[in-house]
Amino acid sequence: MSEDVSSHSSKAGKRWLHVVARILVAVLMVITLLGFLLNVVALVGIWAVYAPTRNAVTDVASMMTRALTVVDNGLTRVNTQVQNARQTVTEVNDATVKLGDRIQANSPLTTALSQRIDNELVPRVENARTTAVAIHDAVVTVNSTLVALNRFPGVTVPTLSNVLSSVSDRAQEAQTAVQDLRVTLANIKAGTVTKAEAAITQVTSRIDATLARIQDTANKYQAKVTDTQKRIDRISNTILLLIVVVAVSLTLLLIIFEVGLVLLMYVCLLYVRTGRFPSLRVVYS
Repeated sequence: MSEDVSSHSSKAGKRWLHVVARILVAVLMVITLLGFLLNVVALVGIWAVYAPTRNAVTDVASMMTRALTVVDNGLTRVNTQVQNARQTVTEVNDATVKLGDRIQANSPLTTALSQRIDNELVPRVENARTTAVAIHDAVVTVNSTLVALNRFPGVTVPTLSNVLSSVSDRAQEAQTAVQDLRVTLANIKAGTVTKAEAAITQVTSRIDATLARIQDTANKYQAKVTDTQKRIDRISNTILLLIVVVAVSLTLLLIIFEVGLVLLMYVCLLYVRTGRFPSLRVVYS
């Protein structure tokens, strides 16, 4: 009789352990289901963030491109305006040589020379200075964005220097020299200056030298702007590629993990229903 009681107790204990095991497996299945749902949320979140992130990088690159284009076009205009001004200086020198040292106040050639200075040389120098000042705001925009980009690891794009301020200053020097030229021409007309050709060419040499420095600075600065644009394009393309690679890699990892969770839930469900794990043995017929 004691053996029957012992056998009954042993069966009850095994049954109890079996129930506890089923409960634990059911809990594991619930936890697995929660993990599966979290992975689905993460998968959706990756692709929900993908488009805004890609658009943000594209927008920043486009803004930089527009700003650099403004700077590049502005420098092209400065270069053209300075070249036109230098051409006018050459024409003034040629006209001065034709006039010689004997310049008459009411001479048609003198009047033409004065008009060329007032109507061509003065506005062209002023336009070059105004353009240099106008593109300064675009340079500030570019530099502020470059400072933000350089905070990211592995990103190094030198900011544009403040050379445009020196271009503006030199344009102002050229304007001052042009005013001196007008004063010199007035003094020649008044008869207070005898060597007219030397006096005029001395001032025009100052103007041309200043304009040549402006042109040289604009050309060098434009080359740097072009290099910066190439770097921005290269960095933006690299970032966009990394975004795609990270999104696809995480997606594949999550899918693999979810497949594993589904298999685990299936195994747990079989155990809860049958009390046994599926057999992995291969049966040969």
